[in-house]
Amino acid sequence: MCGIAVCYSKKFNSQEIVKNIINKIKHRGPDNESFLNLKNISLGSCRLSIFDLSSKGNMPMTDSTGRYTIVYNGEIYNFKNLKTEFNLNTRTNTDTEILLEMYVKKKEKCLDYFNGIFAFVIYDKQEKSFFCARDHLGVKPLYYFYDGENFVVSSEINGLSKFHNNKLNLNQLKSYLTTSFYDYGVDTFYENIKQLRPGCYIKYLLNNNTFKSEKYWDLKNTKNKISNLLNKNITEQDLVIQANTLIGNSFKLQTKADVKIGLNVSSGIDSQLMLHFVNEINQGQKDVAANSFYFDDQNYNEMPDLQKTSNELNWNINYYKITSEDIIKNFDEILKIQEGPFPGVPTIAKSLLIKRAYDQNCKVILEAQGGDDVAGGYKYIFGPYIFDLLKTAKFKKILSESLEFKKIEGKSWIKLINFIYKSISTIHSGGLSADGTNNINLDILDKNFLKDNISDKSEIINDISTINGNLNKIIYRDIFFTKLQRILKSCDRSSMAYGKELRVPLLDRNIAEFFYNLNSDFKIKNGNLRYLYRKICESKFKKNAFVKKKYVSDPQIKWLKKDLFDWAYSILSDEKTFYDGIYNSRKLLNLFDNFRKNEKEQNSNLFWQAICIKKMIKNFTADKYS
Repeated sequence: MCGIAVCYSKKFNSQEIVKNIINKIKHRGPDNESFLNLKNISLGSCRLSIFDLSSKGNMPMTDSTGRYTIVYNGEIYNFKNLKTEFNLNTRTNTDTEILLEMYVKKKEKCLDYFNGIFAFVIYDKQEKSFFCARDHLGVKPLYYFYDGENFVVSSEINGLSKFHNNKLNLNQLKSYLTTSFYDYGVDTFYENIKQLRPGCYIKYLLNNNTFKSEKYWDLKNTKNKISNLLNKNITEQDLVIQANTLIGNSFKLQTKADVKIGLNVSSGIDSQLMLHFVNEINQGQKDVAANSFYFDDQNYNEMPDLQKTSNELNWNINYYKITSEDIIKNFDEILKIQEGPFPGVPTIAKSLLIKRAYDQNCKVILEAQGGDDVAGGYKYIFGPYIFDLLKTAKFKKILSESLEFKKIEGKSWIKLINFIYKSISTIHSGGLSADGTNNINLDILDKNFLKDNISDKSEIINDISTINGNLNKIIYRDIFFTKLQRILKSCDRSSMAYGKELRVPLLDRNIAEFFYNLNSDFKIKNGNLRYLYRKICESKFKKNAFVKKKYVSDPQIKWLKKDLFDWAYSILSDEKTFYDGIYNSRKLLNLFDNFRKNEKEQNSNLFWQAICIKKMIKNFTADKYS
């Protein structure tokens, strides 16, 4: 796991640019910095050593012929299997060299063989070309600047500050504020800075200046690949066994490293599942560190529930308290680390957990992210599911599922019908939080900002238009454009800021393909979301997994109404950003004051957005926004 930088330019000093990028992102790889400088071309890397800790694994790494050179951020978990399968002769014991040799043999088709998380650039000296690729689900980032003549790559936006000049991409910002979708797709929150989408690669031929980006893997086209796992006569128990095998294989691969590993854990069923698999694979805790943050409030303190699981497995878990004062003291640092708006208090809590809990010898952290996303665990997916049933005239099933869902969620019929309508209508437009409540308010935005900028959702609409079924559409949308992408960005920055690799075993591509292609009856059943996933959990830790999901697991709403109110109000009312051209700050402040006073107001998303954006404008952007 590393930080990478590449520059090709006849206008700029490539060597100087790459050196500057690596200096800005060196926290990603504290073990080594190396460079390769050619005419108009420079490649650089800061390395976090996970496999083969010797200097032979440093990058940039060139193959035995001297033709291909790679800089790479990530892990290919199945690299040892690939070495055997393709009889690869290597000088190191790194996955970097396996990746490079696979490219030499297979070119872009090598991506079909990788199980891992990665973002890399390979320079072909003979062809004079760059090949850049990003992993299937977008766990690792790759940002770039390309203007037709100059091409610059960095693992983080911060490394490309020379090319965005601290200017916000107002079109992307408008999309975010009117949908709550983060910087999905190719565009980012910063002018001129693009990101390579998950499952895509770039091929750039320098001699004829041909630049193309193509998708090499698409989740919605993987049905045939796993058809042998999902035949028509398969039973629920068979599916549970198969899913257990897939998840177990992922944890077996991702618990391997030449350094110490740790776990970030919580009381949720995803974390419980992770603890049981790791305990089984490792035959106990042994030297695996397990850490968790908690809030000293009985309504949000997960420690007692987590402690029950740790006692059952005889694991020791270290707990780190997060206070409202921690949020105030650390907000600016975390905003800089996250390079833009971030989900909220849990992101700060996770960053502080990693900073406080892991010493320099523990470089790999596993976290149970992705269960809700790949298996369908967010409340608002129920509406699209009902709409699919309606289109196939399954009226009896609509009634039975609605009755059960209504009972589980404690909704009246009127509220349930209204909720279903809203969740169907917002597949493309967003605006609903995980708990199904509204999280946007256009009235607090500047009228000229709304009028003058474009909110283009065509990238989402075009990508999901060919998907059969609204349930799969919204799950696909969440994975590639909304929920999961913001989680993965938060995870990457929170860990790499302190030189740690964060792995997400539940997001193995094989697991994602399996759950996505399940029949909808195994995704939602008896009113329960992610039904089969919960059955897997029950089979593993032998207790009821069909409990109501806890949608609010942190005190952000409570703190913004009390402990953090004055702090937040001072940011939202700051003179420097009061007339920022984005918000109608007077209306925003009035709404925030009403939020504090009204106990029924239970969605803080738009206020957290505003805090992030106001701080970005004040701290990072050019004078034109002041």
